Amino acid sequence: MSTPIVNFAKDLVWFDTMPGEQMTVRLHSNQVGGSITVIEARVPSRSGPPKHIHNEREETFEVLEGTFRFQVGDEEFDATPGTSVLVPRGIAHTWANVGPEMGRMLFIFTPGGIDDFFREIGRHTLEEIVQVAADNDTVIIGPPMFLK
Repeated sequence: MSTPIVNFAKDLVWFDTMPGEQMTVRLHSNQVGGSITVIEARVPSRSGPPKHIHNEREETFEVLEGTFRFQVGDEEFDATPGTSVLVPRGIAHTWANVGPEMGRMLFIFTPGGIDDFFREIGRHTLEEIVQVAADNDTVIIGPPMFLK
């Protein structure tokens, strides 16, 4: 790659995933030879994914707005804006927006190639998502984080 890639905010296409949640692909892996995928998510309060594992890629989270609780392996902690969390491949993890307002995060996958999975989430039933996830290096191993 010898030229810069610029994706302007005005050109982003947002799509629905889980109820109340929206995502956009900030940087598609096909723009960078598969090396990285960058997704932005708007996450409603008390929402997050089921516990899962990525075996073929690391996932880095950048908290932009809100407070998110993470479970990564045996650790559990809260993360606020400015916090970065790197989950190595093969480590079970989940997270949830524990704040009262909509939160925002970036997901950075290295290598990329998982871009189109997120669009598929909103197009399938919960039962179908397990197989769609497995087809996209996302092995679901438990329920979403339950908040007290």
